[in-house]
This record gives sequence, structure tokens and C-alpha cells, in this order.
Amino acid sequence: MLFMRDFIFQSTPRVLFGVKSTDLLADEIEKLGGKSIFFVCDPAIKKSNRFTEILKSLNVNGLKIDLYSDIKSDPDFENADDARNHLINAKSDLVVGIGGGSAMDIAKVIAITVKTGKDAKSLTQNSVISSKGLPLILIPTTAGTGSEVTHISIFSDNEDKLKTGIVNPFLYADVAILDPEITVSLPKSVTAFSGMDAIIHALEALTSKTATPLTDLLATEAFKILVTNITDAFLDGNNLEARSDMLYGSMLAGKAFANSSVAAVHAFAYPIGAEFHIPHGVANSIMLIPVLKFNVDSDLKKYCLAAKAIGIESVGKTESEIAGELITKLDNLITILEIDRHLKQYGVVESDIPRLASSVMKITRLLSNNPRTVSLSDAEMLYREAL
Repeated sequence: MLFMRDFIFQSTPRVLFGVKSTDLLADEIEKLGGKSIFFVCDPAIKKSNRFTEILKSLNVNGLKIDLYSDIKSDPDFENADDARNHLINAKSDLVVGIGGGSAMDIAKVIAITVKTGKDAKSLTQNSVISSKGLPLILIPTTAGTGSEVTHISIFSDNEDKLKTGIVNPFLYADVAILDPEITVSLPKSVTAFSGMDAIIHALEALTSKTATPLTDLLATEAFKILVTNITDAFLDGNNLEARSDMLYGSMLAGKAFANSSVAAVHAFAYPIGAEFHIPHGVANSIMLIPVLKFNVDSDLKKYCLAAKAIGIESVGKTESEIAGELITKLDNLITILEIDRHLKQYGVVESDIPRLASSVMKITRLLSNNPRTVSLSDAEMLYREAL
């Protein structure tokens, strides 16, 4: 009989998935009692025809609409506080976040801070959040962050030059609406690095020290779906089937890592993202192969499970050989997706490495979940490998 250790699983209570599912937004707002709606959205989404259609449908229903779209590509706490101030002035009673992870992360936090009156950075102390915020609906426009189904928001801390996570169950949305049609307009580059972000979510959720049997199921299925479909979505942005599968896989990966956490790949991505403004999915892709090679012997069974999920043959091979083929597969995938994978291409030089290594060692929330312990000298080595 399988030994089952105790665990807790939490998630967004209501998920709507399907083409044109955003047509149901007005119904979901009505169920939550919303009358005055505050949208947080990416600047690009604000200009899209689909978003215009969504707003028109809400106007027909007599809802008051306010909009905040001054979202930075790498949002900091100040960006979240600016959005909160707009929400206060709008006097809205429901928040809708539509966009990539940045827009959704801000929407999550301001739904809380508009009621607490505190700034976003104060929420890094989990005890500060003691009650639910405004009703919240999240609509992802990329297949990557999984933020629509997590209780995590990530912001850059300009003082420490780090990315900091706010983690609290009250950040879960009331409803997540996943409409694959919205993702069809994504540029190839965004499809690539957001998709790799989702793949890494799945793989790190699977190999995290805090993984559970339930998160293993979600992470393995997510990894299979994402790796199988990302190339098709990248090569043909109008492939709605591939887009649908990517959005579904990203959501599954979000549910997995929300309950088991990510680990060293994300930890190493945070300092370079915060200081050099490397997009999150790109930063993860840069660090993926060095960290995998470092980790692999510490959890061969989990890496082999991931390999088998994507069809890597295991007959007649050792676990080390199977895991090695997994790393090669992912290495080749990054090349196919045309992601520049060297830190020097983003302005990082050798003299930056000791500082970056010191910064990553502060991210204990993620490093503690890594299958292999990371020392300061290890951190310097891994950044050098990525240089």
C-alpha cells in the first residue's frame, strides 16, 4: 500500500474553461454581487478587439467600469500601490485581472490592500492578511504563469533588487476564466517564454521536497501536455487546439506548484529578473539546464517520471541515462523556441556573479524546496554556467 503522508491542498474554488468562456464574465460578476467593476489589464490587452467586446457586454448589463492598465512588465510594489490608489478612487466593489502574471498579481494584491489600507510590501508578512479582499475574477491571456489559480503574487523590491513573493490563501481568486481564444494573438516570443515558465512550474512542482501524491499527478500531467504542445503553439499561433492545451496545462501546473512550490530554477531567476529586467520566463529558461544538471542525481525517480510522461523510452536504460535524455530534450526545446539562454546577452558580466549569488541565497522560501541543497559556491558556479 502506498504510504500517504499528511498534506493540505487548496485551489481556486471555481474555474471556467473553454473557447468564448469570457462571454460568461457578466454572469460570474452577477453571482458575486458586483455592480462597479475595476479591471486591471495589460496595456496590449486594453487595445485588443476581444477586450473591447468584453467591456461592451458588461456595459449592456449596466455595470460601472473603471480600468487600470499602467502595468509594468516587471511590476514592483509601487506599481501595485498605484493601482490600489486608483481602485480606492473608483470605489469599485469587484476586481477583474486580465492579462499575464503581472496584471493578475496586481489584481490579487489590490483586492486585499484596498480593504486593509496597507501598502503591498507590508503583505510580505503573511500575518498581515487576516481576511478576504474584494471579490476577484482572474482571466489569463498567456499560457504560462498559472497565476489565475495560485495564492502567490510576485513583485520586484527596488530596495533589495530582489523579487519577493506574497503568499497567502486569501489571494486565491473567486473565479478563474480560461478562454484559449484570447491567447491566439500572443507573439511567438511570449508563447515561448511563458510556455517554458509553465513547463518549469510543472517540473519543479514534481521534484519539490514538499510535493504530494496529488501535486505529482497534476504536475506530471501538466508537464506532458505542455511539452507536447508548446512547439505547435509556437510555430502556428492560430492553432487553437495547441493553444487550448497550453492554457489547460499551465493551469494544472499552477494548481500543482501552488501546493508544492517551485524551487531553485525560480530562485535563481529572481535576482537576474529584478536587476537586469529579464522577462521571468526567459530568466527561468536561462537557469533551467544548469540547475537540472546540478539537481538530477538527487531525485532520479522524479526526473525519470517526467521523462516517461513525454515519451522518453526507458527500456534497457539506467535512471541516469533516462534523466540525461530529459535534460537533452529540454535543452533542445529551448533552442527550438529561439530563447537566448546566456546571461551575457542581457548585460550580466563576471563581476556581477558574486552579488547575484549572495542575493539568491536569501530566497530560502524556494531553495528549501530544492531536491539538492545549494551553497553559496554552488550558486556562483550555476550563474557562471549560465553566463
